[in-house]
Amino acid sequence: MRTLAKTEDTGLLSEVPTAARQSPVECFGMTFESDDARRDYFLARLKEKLPELRQRHDFPIGEDEDILRLSDPPYYTACPNPFLTEFVEHYGKPYDPDEPYHREPFAVDVSVGKTDPLYKAHGYHTKVPHRAIVPSILHYTEPGDIVLDGFCGSGMTGVAAQWCGVAPPEYRMELEQQWQKEGREPPKWGARRAILGDLSPAATLIAANYNIPFDVDAFAEAAQKLLDEVEEEIGWMYETLHTDGKTKGRINYTVWSEVFTCPECAEDIVFVDETLDQTTGKTKREFPCPHCMVSLTKKRLERSFEAITDPVSGAPTKRIRLQPIYINYTIAKSRYKKKLDAFDLATIERIDSLRFPADFPTNAFPIDVMYHGSRLAPKGLTHIYSLFVRRAALALSSLWFRAIEHQDSRIRGALLFFFDQAIWNLTVLNTYRPTGFSQNQQWFKGVYYAPSQ
Repeated sequence: MRTLAKTEDTGLLSEVPTAARQSPVECFGMTFESDDARRDYFLARLKEKLPELRQRHDFPIGEDEDILRLSDPPYYTACPNPFLTEFVEHYGKPYDPDEPYHREPFAVDVSVGKTDPLYKAHGYHTKVPHRAIVPSILHYTEPGDIVLDGFCGSGMTGVAAQWCGVAPPEYRMELEQQWQKEGREPPKWGARRAILGDLSPAATLIAANYNIPFDVDAFAEAAQKLLDEVEEEIGWMYETLHTDGKTKGRINYTVWSEVFTCPECAEDIVFVDETLDQTTGKTKREFPCPHCMVSLTKKRLERSFEAITDPVSGAPTKRIRLQPIYINYTIAKSRYKKKLDAFDLATIERIDSLRFPADFPTNAFPIDVMYHGSRLAPKGLTHIYSLFVRRAALALSSLWFRAIEHQDSRIRGALLFFFDQAIWNLTVLNTYRPTGFSQNQQWFKGVYYAPSQ
């Protein structure tokens, strides 16, 4: 399915079905020898329109080359989409007063889980499962109609519009039986076209990747090749020795702890060591100092800093002290947990001796205008790269620059889409949750906050 969607600030426009990228494709009634030819044609037209589009108040901050590199016109543009009129003229149909539109109000309770693979493909703070949207689209529209979502967020309305044509048989049967019990007419299955809009360029980039199709087999092949190459380059960074001292395991994650000082004796307090109850997996609110035995709470602890060399500027700076405590690792299909041993500490020392990735983002946080800036700057976390330990930064750099080198623009976009959704997991913003099996997506949503564990 080809999804065309458009936004006030960033656009997508969505068509329905598409052939292989190197086979003839149709777009707006025009036939191109390949999908790449289609993209080149509309990129040239978009480039011509950029000077005029820049006069709009909703044009995003960005250079022309960045706008063009991100865009896949006419389906998605990383700026106001100038092809919306052509899309509506080609696929829409004028209202016919001889066929008056009427639908009864659609008031039903919708309860849909958030475990569907489509829903989980990329995080977004206002996301609604597509299955919760499908019934409303089926009720109010006909196959081939245009569905507008002017505040699309991650684009799940577009996914739902397409899903009306590709929903699996078991879902169709379930919904048809439910509607029959409620005395409704059977749903008219068939894809709808979507126009998706949002003021957030990030939102519509996610929406575009959710809705514009790609060759799944080609993606799987490219992704596996990428992972194999990264494994060969930096796989050693994620190796650990089992407790037998011989068998090597693969690190799933490392738990880091902030180090404080006791206000009474000024000795170090490793937060996780002293506050984490290994039996319950909960953090103690009150605990004794291991040195002077005075009763403490986190609020009484004094923050401790270490002097470091900024990995980018080379200038001396300081940040909160962080210490690796536990490693969760896998051997065969079994998971284990252990404290770091000499092998692990030597690996971290070797990693820290490597040069920080040269092309890693160096943007400083606009602390003065950030609502949560006060939670970052006092800890010495002032730039994007300061949110990453060196191992994570090296891994991300290795993945990113292999992904952007892929020759096929759509596969490249899909690789970056799945890569992008995992970045937060590798930052010091990701909280360790001892009672959770998965440590993914444990950061505080909408808050730049570095936890103590």
